[in-house]
Amino acid sequence: MVGIDGGGRTGAHEEAPGAGVDPHDDRPGPTPRAGTGHPGPDTTLPDDLVALMVMHGEAYWEYARLHLGDADAADDLVDEVFADLAANWELVLRQENLGEFCWGVLRSTVDAALLRRNRPSAFTSAAFAFAMDGAREAFRALESGIGLFAAIAELPERQHDAVVLTYVLGYPIVTAARIMGVTRSGLYSLRRDARRRLATALGLDERTAGAAEEQ
Repeated sequence: MVGIDGGGRTGAHEEAPGAGVDPHDDRPGPTPRAGTGHPGPDTTLPDDLVALMVMHGEAYWEYARLHLGDADAADDLVDEVFADLAANWELVLRQENLGEFCWGVLRSTVDAALLRRNRPSAFTSAAFAFAMDGAREAFRALESGIGLFAAIAELPERQHDAVVLTYVLGYPIVTAARIMGVTRSGLYSLRRDARRRLATALGLDERTAGAAEEQ
């Protein structure tokens, strides 16, 4: 239970695909574990957890894929996260901010997976390839080789997540805020702070960075 027992850090698109739906056509979504018909413990997932999987499962997978650099490994990791949450659901429900807590479990599980593999995050190269494939105009305005993505990788944790969800993966502000378990104004604040850091790191003035954000 890496995410919860290991001290997960507390801190999808509007129609986030649900469990089992595969818009990428290259991996199955996380699916509730139903009983097999053999005697044993009830493995039916709580309704609230299934709802979380439907709303955020795709975003969790995309985030994990960017850091692990592997779709199958991301699929296994998201399954691990939801199994962890299911096994500790009573504890999860006692958290003041459920969304923020669950996002923290995802983050700590990604960190633990990278530690087990003894490798750094694949974010810089994976995000660059993803963004260029999508031809995102905001990145074109800021892009300086692969330097932008290296700079994003070095952002403080919550700023990094806000940038990844909105700039790289393209989630709307409201959706990204819900995924991270923060308010809309909190998400805007994280992006503003991140934009200033990125502008400094890339040698740009903030006006140029701001224009890119508005595209």
